[in-house]
Amino acid sequence: MIRPAFLILALASFAPLQAVADPPTAHLPMAFEATIEPGDTLDSVLGHSGVPSTIRAEAALALSGVYDLTDLRPGHRVEWTAASGDPSSLTRLSLFVEDGVEIALTFDGPIAARRLDPPVRETDRRETLTLDGTLYDALMARNAPERFAVDLTALLAGQVDFRRDLKGGETFALVWQEDQLPDGTIAGEPRLSYARLELNDRVLELVATEAAGPVIVFEDGEAVQRSAAPILGARLSSVFGRRNHPVLGGVRMHTGIDYAAPVGTEVSATGAGRVTFAGTIRGYGTTIDIDHGGGVVTRYAHLSEIAEGVREGMRVKAGDEIGAVGATGLVSGPNLHYEVRVDGRPVDPKDQDALPEQEIASADDLNALATWRSETGFIPLTDGERG
Repeated sequence: MIRPAFLILALASFAPLQAVADPPTAHLPMAFEATIEPGDTLDSVLGHSGVPSTIRAEAALALSGVYDLTDLRPGHRVEWTAASGDPSSLTRLSLFVEDGVEIALTFDGPIAARRLDPPVRETDRRETLTLDGTLYDALMARNAPERFAVDLTALLAGQVDFRRDLKGGETFALVWQEDQLPDGTIAGEPRLSYARLELNDRVLELVATEAAGPVIVFEDGEAVQRSAAPILGARLSSVFGRRNHPVLGGVRMHTGIDYAAPVGTEVSATGAGRVTFAGTIRGYGTTIDIDHGGGVVTRYAHLSEIAEGVREGMRVKAGDEIGAVGATGLVSGPNLHYEVRVDGRPVDPKDQDALPEQEIASADDLNALATWRSETGFIPLTDGERG
């Protein structure tokens, strides 16, 4: 019985391809596979395998209609077949990229490309954690999204200091949605709907009625703030206070907090206000300032760009996109510098009074709060029971 041969490309060393058949045949197609490594492009992978430059150019042109090849990342896979093992006679090529998506090219006629999205199933997740260590450790122990450690710290920063206020033994309840692929892996980003932190003296609850919108924070059932994280899913890379400056050297005051994230990551206004500056400031690079009233101004710096339509004088709401992460100004790498100023003086964004209270809870907010409390089995104490 004749079987097609399969060849795995080792991209670390681009040795000449050797196709092995058992026995050799001149009729059956040959299958090839490669995993994208740092520094690779689709053109370089196919070129090292002997695919002619004209075919590589035609394939790239066809792919451009459905996929941006600059988004190809290490770990993505390329699979292709060639008639009789001849690299110039491609019959099919597929890119397997993030979230189980396949970008397929066919060569039976004019080269055509199409995107094949796998079926996904939205699942609800609920977890109740006991914080005996860090929030990150508690999330990892329950296979919960690690990004929530950063997102929740930012969203609840005005009400609790995760370093000083948590003594251990606190209860943290979470409700979120995620998309599951047929093989059980998770596609895309999780969507947080509800979080509850039970402290010794109070209960903080966070409700998100829109997946990408701002959240409202309740303290003991009373709305205290509507806000959005300046950036979601990023790593906190530097905190407020004195530090060794990564570019200038020496110990200097760091007047905000930094979130490390790739260039282009969306940056959002943390609260409602009016844009008072959108331009370039020496050291800060491309910068946006938003006046929230009461002497409070937030600053978003080192941006790669300012969102279309954002200009001085316009009003924004919590969660509105205002720009994108960059590496402008004095920086050692891409990050968002987020700063809060009160009466012109920089303050720690994690201080409880750093941002003013936002709008009151809507009927949708209150309905969502009641729903998630019920579904997580939480019965709030009455004033008499609390006293």
